[in-house]
Amino acid sequence: MSNLRRLQTTTTTLVTTTLVIITVLAVSMVVVSTNGMTDKVVLAQGTLKKFTADLSGKNEVPPADTKATGTAQFQIGADEKQIDYELNVKDLNNFMMAHIHQGKSGENGPPIVMLSMGKGKITSGDLQGPLAGKQLSDLTKLMQDRNTYVNVHTQQNQNGEIRGQISSS
Repeated sequence: MSNLRRLQTTTTTLVTTTLVIITVLAVSMVVVSTNGMTDKVVLAQGTLKKFTADLSGKNEVPPADTKATGTAQFQIGADEKQIDYELNVKDLNNFMMAHIHQGKSGENGPPIVMLSMGKGKITSGDLQGPLAGKQLSDLTKLMQDRNTYVNVHTQQNQNGEIRGQISSS
């Protein structure tokens, strides 16, 4: 009977030790996994994509004779689900509308996102024209490839008074 008790005690000790080891390993894996995710989030936050466009009448196709100028700045969120922007102009009269258009420098192209003056946000639901129904990453790719420009339209220059190619900053 004493051998049976020793065997039961040894078995209980082995099972308990095994459970402790399994628990320690499981907790270690969760900590390692969490640290890895945190590092990725910090890395993603450190690599936010920023773009700018300097706007002037000489960039219009054909060029517009105007004193108006402006800047547009874009910052793509780390999750690429939103683009924050700021559009500022000076010496511009009779503003009608502003867009991001698809097109290379020297080319006119279709509008793909409506913009407002000041600060705003762009989501995939704002995409129009050839980008309607697509993802924000499609717009980001066009911006990275310098295939987009900002165009500000006025009453006197309805096809565009000031324009600037979007490029990485």
